[in-house]
Amino acid sequence: MMNYKKILGTAQGILEDRQRSYGSAVDLHQAIATRWTLVLRGKLKDGAEVSTVDVARLMAELKAARMDRGDTGEDSLLDQMNYLVIAMALRRDAKGEFDWDDAFGEE
Repeated sequence: MMNYKKILGTAQGILEDRQRSYGSAVDLHQAIATRWTLVLRGKLKDGAEVSTVDVARLMAELKAARMDRGDTGEDSLLDQMNYLVIAMALRRDAKGEFDWDDAFGEE
């Protein structure tokens, strides 16, 4: 039987796996933000840039769009949740309020 704790535990396990596979969420989202800014430069206001938080939020929206088109897999829901968790962590990080060294609360 599923419950909130199991769902959140599954989501955390995916975050941990992705960190092992792809490295720092900050570095990855910054690299994506830089690329998206270059791609969108003609559409953005002068001097505007895509932020790491924007990237995480837009990736969550991508997962939502897939679900809107019939993707019923739980993995898309878990991925959407995790992108929003990453967006919150990145927002907190920008304020100096997130500890990436203890991102999973293990210390």
